[in-house]
Amino acid sequence: IQDNVLWTEEGHRMSWRMMLRSKTGRSNFYVINKDSNEKKLVNLNEYLTQKQKHQVSTKPDVIWQFAQRLKNEYALKGEDVSVYVDNYISVNGRPYAKLIDPETDLAKVEWDAFKHSSWILPSNLE
Repeated sequence: IQDNVLWTEEGHRMSWRMMLRSKTGRSNFYVINKDSNEKKLVNLNEYLTQKQKHQVSTKPDVIWQFAQRLKNEYALKGEDVSVYVDNYISVNGRPYAKLIDPETDLAKVEWDAFKHSSWILPSNLE
C-alpha cells in the first residue's frame, strides 16, 4: 500500500492502528449532467446523517460509495452524470489538505480494498 495509512485509510480497518489518529474533513459533492453540462451541488443533508457526513468526508472508500450511490440515483431518473468531490481533511490537528483528486470522476473509477487508488492524493504527513 502506498502512502500513509492514516491518510489513505487503505488497510486501516485491517490493522492494529485503530484509534491512533483523529481525522476531520469537509466535502462538497458535485453532479454534472453529461448531456447538458449542468452542475449541481449535492445537499448532503438530504442523504446523510451527521455521522454519515463525517464518514463521507474522511474515508475514501465511503466517498467512493456515496459517489456510486449518486450515479445510480441519477441513472434511475434517466440522467448520465459525472460525480466529483471537493474534499479536505485534517489528520491529528494538522492543516487541512485535499484528500481526493477533484478532477477525478468518481462515477467512473473503481475501488479495490487491496490496491492503492490513484485518485487519492498523496498525504502531507511525514
